[in-house]
Amino acid sequence: MSKRKMLYGYQIQNGELTVVEAEASVVARVASLYLEGLSYQKLADLLNQEHILFSKEVPVWDKHKVKRLLENPRYTGQNGYPGILDTETFQCVQSRIQEKTAKQTPKAERQILKLADRLHCASCGSTLYRMGGKNHRKDTLYLKCAHCGISITIQDEILLEEVIHQMEEWDRPEQTSYQPSGEVIRLTNAINRGLEHPDGPQEVISLILQGAAARYACCPDTQEHTNRPLDVCWDHIRLAVSHINISEENTVKVTFQQVHRERTEHGTDSTEAGTDHTGNEKC
Repeated sequence: MSKRKMLYGYQIQNGELTVVEAEASVVARVASLYLEGLSYQKLADLLNQEHILFSKEVPVWDKHKVKRLLENPRYTGQNGYPGILDTETFQCVQSRIQEKTAKQTPKAERQILKLADRLHCASCGSTLYRMGGKNHRKDTLYLKCAHCGISITIQDEILLEEVIHQMEEWDRPEQTSYQPSGEVIRLTNAINRGLEHPDGPQEVISLILQGAAARYACCPDTQEHTNRPLDVCWDHIRLAVSHINISEENTVKVTFQQVHRERTEHGTDSTEAGTDHTGNEKC
């Protein structure tokens, strides 16, 4: 156990392992209180409040020390250690640990962390590193630039929305202008000739209808894309995104890689799109 020369509850006396009675009573008490429902942390807090030292070198208890104590089979007399806990009590403790572990809900994965290696400082372009902290929110990134030292705080939701929005803009097909086809030109000429010599009005009407259909077929796709939900494909995003630059004001600018661009058949140069979290475009 951390920074103790001997397992808590024991000492070497005259060359032999012996029980430290005061510590042994603590081991037995911790096991009993755990079976009564106290958590690792509450047990650690109780021991600290009662000024019971873990060791001279590291006096403070924490939940990890309590957990290791409760899980150590040597307290039952294994490996040459004198017994402090009876086997039945120890097995009851292990069963309770397994029950609690089975009930624990896995922590939800923070999706934005899949892009953590893409985050860069908007001021100098250097890598942004995540900072830890006791009072930090679990839904917020606390970042620091490795070069210029500026600190950036941005919520996961805001950053993710900006990346998805700019990804959607980047993925959207280019709008093309109207270009009449050869069929449209042929039908237009035929209609003009028919109107100059209206001998067969039904034939002219038929040509006009055909011409309208041909013109419609040449119109660019005007389907509205902005309101469609975006399926977040993380593999696609990670392959497409080169850098995500973030400023102190939370302006987010995404730079995309040319090799994965699928907007047109022939491809174009890498595109850089940027908006701040209010949705305003940035130069």
